[in-house]
This record gives sequence, structure tokens and C-alpha cells, in this order.
Amino acid sequence: MFKVVLEGCVVNGLVELLGQVISDYISRDAEEEYVRVAYTGPSILVFLEDEYVELVRGAEYTLPRWAAQILVDRGYVKILEESVDAVSISRLLFNESRSRGLVKFEKLKGYFYIRVKNTISHLLKQYKSAGNIEEIKKISDTLTALTSNTRGLYKVRLGKMLSLLSVQELPPEVLSNLSEEEKHLYNAVRTLLEILNKRVFEV
Repeated sequence: MFKVVLEGCVVNGLVELLGQVISDYISRDAEEEYVRVAYTGPSILVFLEDEYVELVRGAEYTLPRWAAQILVDRGYVKILEESVDAVSISRLLFNESRSRGLVKFEKLKGYFYIRVKNTISHLLKQYKSAGNIEEIKKISDTLTALTSNTRGLYKVRLGKMLSLLSVQELPPEVLSNLSEEEKHLYNAVRTLLEILNKRVFEV
């Protein structure tokens, strides 16, 4: 009995470690995603990849997310990307739920869930600095709706992705509509299953 429990703990530990490695990889990869920004700060030179790039007030640029975020924190740029607010995610959840059971996905661009996470972080900062009860309640309601709708959206889409694990290859229209995080998740689970099928179940 002890041996079974110990082996179970070892397997669970390995799976947990794998999950952490994949999560860290996704986070690092998301930082390299290019985003469009509107530059509003003073003219500066920044070193990107192999060269210096001059940023001029009033111009738009495409920068890695990590660099854009540094400039956002300094108040120099605004990231120009599709917003991920509670209303837009509620709409996505509604459309996704209508096609439950079908091989159909609403399109999620880039690192969608990372953008949601960043939006939540921004709202939490606003919540901590809110000056009155009405503002606190408004932000709290927005956070609740945003997290609830995102969780619901993910669960519906996860169910669809799991139903496709036995498919030899994802249809192009499905692949193009998955977020980058979902693509990594699908490939990781698919690879793990293929290894187990060959080495354990011999199928």
C-alpha cells in the first residue's frame, strides 16, 4: 500500500513539474510576442535584437511585449491591441457555448489569456488605489465578471480541445482560432498521450 502511494506521489510530482516547466515556457514566449504601441514619451534610443531603434513621440512601433511593458510602466507608450474586458469575453463565452459539442472555436488572438491576466493585474492596482466605495464596487464587479467569464470560456474550449485529441491533425481553421496558450496546451497533452500510448498501452 505504501509503495503504491509513494509511486503515485512520484508520478504526480513529475506531472506537476512538467506543468510548471510548460507554464514558465509559455510566460517567456509571451514576453517575446510583438505588439503595436503608440509612443508618447520623449525621443529615446532603445536596443532591440541587434540594433538601436529611435522612438519618437507620436509614432507607432512594433515591439516585444517585454520592452513595451517597460515603457508602459514609465508612462511612455500605450499598447494598441484588442481589449479583453468583461463584456467582450462575455460575448465570446456566449458564442462559444452555442457551438458546444461542435468542432468550432471563436478566434482568440495571440496570447489571449496572458492579456486577460495583465488586465486583471491592472484592475487590481486600480482597486487598491480607488478613492471611494462606488469606485471600489465598480472595479470589484468588473473583476468578478472578468474572471468568471474567462473561466467559463476556457472550460468550454478545453472540452472541445480534449475531444480532438484522437484526431490525427487539427483542421487549419481550428488551429488558427486557438490562442497561443491553447496551442501549447494541446501540443503538450497530445505529445504526452502519444508517448504513453506507445510505451505503456502499446497502441
